[in-house]
Amino acid sequence: MSVGDLLFAISEAGLTLKVSTSEDTLRVNPAANITPELAADIRRHKVEIIRILREDEEMQCTGIIQSERQVFELAREYFGSTGKRGKE
Repeated sequence: MSVGDLLFAISEAGLTLKVSTSEDTLRVNPAANITPELAADIRRHKVEIIRILREDEEMQCTGIIQSERQVFELAREYFGSTGKRGKE
């Protein structure tokens, strides 16, 4: 699964991602909604997800994806409509 697809899956599962401002750790809530497959994909793309979260201006202060809209905007801005990274 690509990171763009993963961000959409996270949103569809009703999950919230939070990245630490001082450490490279991700928190996913509610943890009960995470499937083993989704958890594996998050672990696999952890470094890139953290980088994306930290680059986004809206999350500079909190490090939290706060809405489904924000997930879709991040995915579209970062990957474009084709699933490939749009900002190279």
